[in-house]
Amino acid sequence: MADFDKDSHTPAFVCPHVFREERPVKLVSHADGDWQFLCGEIDHFGDGHVVGIAHLLERDPGLLVLADLATDWEAERDDVGGTWRRVPCALNE
Repeated sequence: MADFDKDSHTPAFVCPHVFREERPVKLVSHADGDWQFLCGEIDHFGDGHVVGIAHLLERDPGLLVLADLATDWEAERDDVGGTWRRVPCALNE
């Protein structure tokens, strides 16, 4: 069963770049059951934010294909509209 849909109020952590719409989501993590939607870069100097997943789906409907991402897995893509690559979270290897 999917964890979220286009009307989802499921909370997700986002990096400051995604929150401010400066960069697209390129990395999605479902570690320990918590969702993170990140830009995939490492230059984060501010705190993250919590938003409802529906807000992210409004910006990028391509994220909906990850609703079935298993717990402790993550997905990454090179660009918006690109193919998602799913792998187990690095912490669980």
